[in-house]
Order: sequence, then structure tokens, then C-alpha cells
Amino acid sequence: MAFVIPSSFISRLRILITAVALIIGAGALTTSCGDNDFNDLPREIQQFISQYFPGQGVADFSESGGTYTVNLDNSASLVFNSSLIWTTIDGNGSPIPRQLVFDQFPSKLYDYIETTDNLGEVYSVTRDTGIYMVIFHGYIISYNVSTGDIQPVVTGSGANG
Repeated sequence: MAFVIPSSFISRLRILITAVALIIGAGALTTSCGDNDFNDLPREIQQFISQYFPGQGVADFSESGGTYTVNLDNSASLVFNSSLIWTTIDGNGSPIPRQLVFDQFPSKLYDYIETTDNLGEVYSVTRDTGIYMVIFHGYIISYNVSTGDIQPVVTGSGANG
């Protein structure tokens, strides 16, 4: 029995391929001005990027109400609050740098990640003044800053990271 691909599927596939090519082309245009974007960021954010993501250019960034969202070239997305302190680091499918985890996470949280052999498996972290939410490949934990408690986070999707 032969498998037949409908012509409508082929037409949709061509449209999808064209759309992807346009998106990639547009991305190339925005990344070409990455040096200017980097230089337009506050000094504290520039230093953070240089320290933990050396050699990564800034694809683009936005600022709204003092909050900066920064997208690095083919890499992480970062969010900084109005005090220029990071609140979210998303590796976008890649682990975030181990040195960042060591330097920026509370020592009890770092020790937990190290003892569970997950240092190279931190894909994203979000924090506020009281809670760190850390996404690994396949699961999430929360760390309560005031109590030091580390708990697994139950989600409905079953697959994270």
C-alpha cells in the first residue's frame, strides 16, 4: 500500500518553509546590530552578560517600565527588574552556565543541585524576593529563600525543560 501525500499538504509545507526562511532572514537583520544593542544596555546588564555569556552578542532587547528583556544571539533570554537585578534566565533549550549557578544561586540551592548531579542540567530559573523556580530537564523545583526548603513542583504537562 502506497502512502500518498495530498497536494494541499505540500502547499502548506511550502508556505511553512517560506515563512521560516523569512523569520530566519529577519533574525539575521536584527542580530547584525547586536553590538549597538549591547552598548545601549545599562552597564550592570552589560557586565552580567560579559561575565556569564562571554562572546554572546545581543540579538535584541526591550525595556518597559524599567524592566529589561534581553535576547542573546542563539542563546539565552534574560529579564532584569527596574533595579537591574536578574529575575529570569532562560537557556532556551540549553543549560545555563554552571558558573552563573554557582555565583548567583543561594548556597543551599547550589549544594542541592550539585549533590543531585544536576549542575549541567539547569535550563531556566526565575526568582523573586522569596522563591527561586528552577527548571531542569524533566522537572521543576522551588526554593524558598526564607525557609531554605526545596520542593518539587508538580505540573500538569509531565515534561518540562
